[in-house]
Amino acid sequence: MMKVNYVGYETEGEHYARIHRPQGSGDYLLAYFLTPMHITRDNDIAVAMPGGVMLFEPGKEQDFSALREFKVSYVHFSARKEEVDSFRLPLMEVFYPEEEGLVNQYIKEINTEFNTRDFLFEYEMDSLLRNLFVRLSREIHKRMVEETNNTTMYSLFCQARYMMLSNCEKEWASTNMPEMVSLKRSQFYKYYTDFFGISPMADLNRARIEKAKMLLTNEDVNVTEVASAVGYASIHHFSRTFKAHTGLSPLQYVKTITGGRKKGEYLL
Repeated sequence: MMKVNYVGYETEGEHYARIHRPQGSGDYLLAYFLTPMHITRDNDIAVAMPGGVMLFEPGKEQDFSALREFKVSYVHFSARKEEVDSFRLPLMEVFYPEEEGLVNQYIKEINTEFNTRDFLFEYEMDSLLRNLFVRLSREIHKRMVEETNNTTMYSLFCQARYMMLSNCEKEWASTNMPEMVSLKRSQFYKYYTDFFGISPMADLNRARIEKAKMLLTNEDVNVTEVASAVGYASIHHFSRTFKAHTGLSPLQYVKTITGGRKKGEYLL
């Protein structure tokens, strides 16, 4: 869960006010600038215009000051690094969302939840923050695709990815994957990784393990049957891959879910 520690909506300060935390605030800081700001980072000074967003990492310097009027909305939050990194948002640099006021509107809603503290408000703030990051991430990703003139190619890859992951139990190899978009293997792997931030085989294995975790909860299906159902011809290959993703063997995973035995558990 992303835990919101403090939030401020359209907070105003004295003219030329400055925020300076040399070691950061101990958590992430999402800042939305409503007035022009001087941003100092590594002894370099840049100007952030109204509408600019900056996501500060824990332990990194937070140093920004108003050119004149000081007005900013912000959220301090704690989260696992890998969780935040998964959104692939710019860190420690100013970026400008295309949808005007999007970030400020979300911060306003988070601020309302933080101060009214309605039933399950922590979960609502977590949901709002995640949803904001998804929208920002998709916008940035779409912009990247458009700037490289790969919009058509991206659409083809999205269709190919859907076909592969929704039929993950089928035999997918480095030869038939590129055929879906009529590219050579090396080109396919490069585009796929650029577009989705993961290699096609890693993506396929992730989808297979997710499906396997669901199937393993059915006590009437043994591990060998699950392995076959998600595209693994070898039970040993399936077990190794499953453990690499979850930290548990299929049998250990089942026991954490059911607390009991599984048909075919002797196979592991």
